[in-house]
Amino acid sequence: MKRIKNILFSCLMVTVAALPSCKKYLEEEMVATLTNQHYETVEGLESLVVGLYDGLRFHFMYEWAYTTTNYGTDEFTNGGGLDKIPFNNYSSTLDSRTTEFRDVWDNMYANINTANTGIEKIPVVYPAGTTQNTRLGECYFMRAFDYFKLVKQYGGVPIKLKPSMSLETEYTRSTAEATYALVISDFRRAVDLLPVTPAQTGRITKAAAQHCLANAYLFRASELNASFSKPTDLDSAIYYGNLVINDSPYKLATNYDDLFRYTKVNDANETNPEMILGAQFDNTEALAGRYGNQTHLYYLSVYQNLPGMTRDILNGREFQRLRPTEYAMDIFNRKNDSRFYKSFKTDYIANNAATLPKWASGNAPTPAQVGQNKFNVGDLAIRYIINAKGDTRYSSEVIDKSAPLLYVRYYYDGGVQKTNWNISQYPALSKYLDPFRPNVASQFGTRDGIIARIGETYLIVAEAYGRKGNYADALRLINKLRDRAGYAEGEARTEAYFAAENLPATATGSTKAAMLVTEASFIPGTPEAQAELYPATVSGEADGFINFILNERAREMLGEFHRWEDLARTKTLVVRAKLFNPEAATYVSDKHLYRPIPQTFLDVNQAAGKPLTPEEKTAMQNPGW
Repeated sequence: MKRIKNILFSCLMVTVAALPSCKKYLEEEMVATLTNQHYETVEGLESLVVGLYDGLRFHFMYEWAYTTTNYGTDEFTNGGGLDKIPFNNYSSTLDSRTTEFRDVWDNMYANINTANTGIEKIPVVYPAGTTQNTRLGECYFMRAFDYFKLVKQYGGVPIKLKPSMSLETEYTRSTAEATYALVISDFRRAVDLLPVTPAQTGRITKAAAQHCLANAYLFRASELNASFSKPTDLDSAIYYGNLVINDSPYKLATNYDDLFRYTKVNDANETNPEMILGAQFDNTEALAGRYGNQTHLYYLSVYQNLPGMTRDILNGREFQRLRPTEYAMDIFNRKNDSRFYKSFKTDYIANNAATLPKWASGNAPTPAQVGQNKFNVGDLAIRYIINAKGDTRYSSEVIDKSAPLLYVRYYYDGGVQKTNWNISQYPALSKYLDPFRPNVASQFGTRDGIIARIGETYLIVAEAYGRKGNYADALRLINKLRDRAGYAEGEARTEAYFAAENLPATATGSTKAAMLVTEASFIPGTPEAQAELYPATVSGEADGFINFILNERAREMLGEFHRWEDLARTKTLVVRAKLFNPEAATYVSDKHLYRPIPQTFLDVNQAAGKPLTPEEKTAMQNPGW
């Protein structure tokens, strides 16, 4: 079956103009010409719809991928790469002029304009009984998807439902309520129009629209939007999510590791039946776009200057932007939950003969080994030990006499507990490693980006059940994921797992039963709830459940570009960032539940043919910005 990633992407200005450049907000002078001349044919509209898919790739192409989703949360803080640190510490330099806020805004509206063109032209141009419904459904999905991104980031935004035929300069900001109403209406239309199975791998299906629709209902039902949520929102989230779970071709992967084990370009992990929709990337230079998938860069810690190591394609290029917090380490039961070691890189194999360390007289196991290499190329060079506080097995002496070199989370030196992790050395999230880039320095990643997978659908429906007080059905779905997350009988574990957990290599029994949870996990004060690290502000079972589901989303989807939006919608961003992210704690506040409306938009927008006054700009801006 032909893959949409292998259909040459349209280079129409309407789909690419908003990528970072010297262009200003909604610069559309050429759009009318292209529309009139090109979009009156099926061929032209086919290229338009294919071009829309570049809007999905946008979310993985550059530093906006993580700065607007994972920085400044409980899961990740900044590593040694400090280029975008204001997104993590919420300093005053994060404001309406911040580039990434403009880039997200501009690109969503560029794609919306393209979708509007398709929605207007497809019913007129396509013969009935052809692919008309499918292409129209793709356009409605994309418009909904982009407005959904905008409302999650900025709140209510200008709603535009017709394509621009000339430069427009007057926009009125709609409410979040109106924006959500449009998002839900468009996703519902997409559900009605899209096929169950795609004609090409990578195209949007009915289940993708159902998944996103369920998520939109859940967002509208969440705390941030409580003033306008509808009584039926949770029921709708359950209904559409269950259609995906029960009636679609998509199923949970057998092994969590199958989702991220990237063995070659376009291999099995990218077509795993859990993957509902992905942003399509490839190793073909012509299809890499301006940036390619760059998410492989951001989570890695520095290894290239460690003994016996040099940078290579296999281990990745380390931008060291995102360092996992203590919360990200401890919210897992690392002994039982296989998702942890399947999500983090702990071992590095020596690849640099020029920097191999040698035994000294003070630490050599035998006198004969003094001056000899501690290890050789091809041997284990570096291991991260992710142990628990109070572990007395590791000391400065043990580390000094070890080969491989150990980076230990907790060790003792003279009776004082220390760590040799630092801002640049820490366990790296391994989900996005990309060993199929063309060369060591290349930033152009080849693996697909995950837009929607059914594991998240389970959590959407579970949360909706739990919010209704139906904990039995919520637990039924949660425990399906947790059963999958447990180690199977005889399943291999890493050596770092046995070392950190202080277990013999023969300890390979099933942990699936130990992973199952009960309602006790939601009730503050129980031993089960204490293991969930709830903030002290959590009171009552309903509040406990919301915090549990946030923890479970962290365990299941760590680093998958959802976290800031989840914490904002549940209004837990401030309390969780203050508790779990020391770098964010000082400045994060309620104003950060929304991003600022970009200054570039405010500066070119007009009212009654005149530029907005400072007072009008302030009125259009989000509170506190």
